[in-house]
Amino acid sequence: MKKSLLVVLALTLILGTVSMLLLAAPLPVSAGGMVVNQGFESVLGSEWTVVGSAGRVCTSPVHEGSCAAEITGAGGSLTQVINVLGLARYDCWGWIYANGSAEGRIELSFLDENSTVISATVLSANNTTGYELRTATMRAPYQATQLQIRLVEAGWNGSPVVRFDDIGVNLPFGGCFIATAAYGTPLAEEIEVLRQVRDEHLLTNPVGGLFVSLYYRISPPVADFIEDYPALQAVVRAELLPTVALSRLVVNTTFAQKMAIVGGLALIPLALAVWLRRQARGVNV
Repeated sequence: MKKSLLVVLALTLILGTVSMLLLAAPLPVSAGGMVVNQGFESVLGSEWTVVGSAGRVCTSPVHEGSCAAEITGAGGSLTQVINVLGLARYDCWGWIYANGSAEGRIELSFLDENSTVISATVLSANNTTGYELRTATMRAPYQATQLQIRLVEAGWNGSPVVRFDDIGVNLPFGGCFIATAAYGTPLAEEIEVLRQVRDEHLLTNPVGGLFVSLYYRISPPVADFIEDYPALQAVVRAELLPTVALSRLVVNTTFAQKMAIVGGLALIPLALAVWLRRQARGVNV
């Protein structure tokens, strides 16, 4: 019985390590987080859907860089749709310039799998003297699969200037609910390592994204329970040690090193089989 348990534990550790190493495909997060061409420095492509009198301009005023998005007539808009995780919390931001009577609006709408709006938030500014930053933190409904970002104007009258720059959406600095509850602060070094694995390795592939989505569904009540019973924090921190160690391995090794580790781990089941075979022969003797 003890031997079987040892084998199960060893194989679980091996499979977990191999899975995380194979899922590791680094993709640095841009300044706009999950938004593509967030600063409009590149020519508008399929990432932004342009309707009516709207487009990209590379003349002053610009918040940062050389270009910005501009609405040049009533009814104009630019729209981008990105994939999100249900129940995850997102930081959203954008810089708005709107003079005269017009209002610049960043409409953020969570969509379900049928592209139906589930919930929405609006970041807006009007009569600004320069670019003004607007921010919001939003939690995606459990059935949300996408977030629609729509840049529009309202109250068009005369010849106002309505521009947008550096639009961003990303998972917040925190978000590792159970780990944050265990360590008591989102600034712990261990949480930063876990967050880096999440952003640069798991969220860059479908399997990792599914894992993160599942985590966001089940972890908030668990984190609340841990916070209600401080004595559990030390226990959870101890249980997180293998995960943190594995995350450091993922973050601090090259792809070639990861493959070498995977190859080494693949030999462990063979070694276990040989050991068990010898043990069985010893018992029979």
